[in-house]
Amino acid sequence: MHKFRKLSQLKKRRERTLNVRLPYVIKDKKEIEQLFEGNFHIKLPRQSSKSCHIIFPTVEEKIKNYKLAKSKTIDGKRIVIQPLREIVFKKEINTRKKIFIPEIKPDIEVTKTLFISNVANSVKSHEIRGALPGCIGVTLLKPYNKDFRSAMVKMENIQIAAEYLTEKHKWPILNGHKICMKRDTRAKHKRRRPTSILKIHNENTIEKSNKSLNCTEVNNDDN
Repeated sequence: MHKFRKLSQLKKRRERTLNVRLPYVIKDKKEIEQLFEGNFHIKLPRQSSKSCHIIFPTVEEKIKNYKLAKSKTIDGKRIVIQPLREIVFKKEINTRKKIFIPEIKPDIEVTKTLFISNVANSVKSHEIRGALPGCIGVTLLKPYNKDFRSAMVKMENIQIAAEYLTEKHKWPILNGHKICMKRDTRAKHKRRRPTSILKIHNENTIEKSNKSLNCTEVNNDDN
């Protein structure tokens, strides 16, 4: 309530106020006083400026002095006098922000096969198998630089593979380098069953089929 009262008072005061702009920076209030008549209050800005506000006791006094001073000049230069613009209060609209929920990607299934990296190129497959209890197979991959390569290792079961991923089993150090173990993220391609069987026909098969037809004809005649 107090806020609206202040806003209404400010609005009424602006209706009684003129904005005056001189062709030079205002140094003294007397330069403004000689332009108007009657009672008024001069409100100078905090910093030096060419403009100021003149507040009159009534709207009628403002209009009267506006007509009186709008045609005046200083040193042949025009004085800009104009009423203040009306304050337009914008209504605060609470707009709801759209929340974008990221797509939930399905968890990658843990399989018996694990991907390991940071394997020195000099390390052999049997060394990896010996350093990983529960490993039943190792496939070395091509080196990704001059010093290191990756490999695919197969465990006895999924539980052992999961224990390596959660580091319940410590990752071994081979030739002074600790290997890094991750899930096998390769896409699985299902084998498609052939929809049709291709038959190859040659002269021999044609002859055999003709003979079988003849045999059936003979048998039919005998009956």
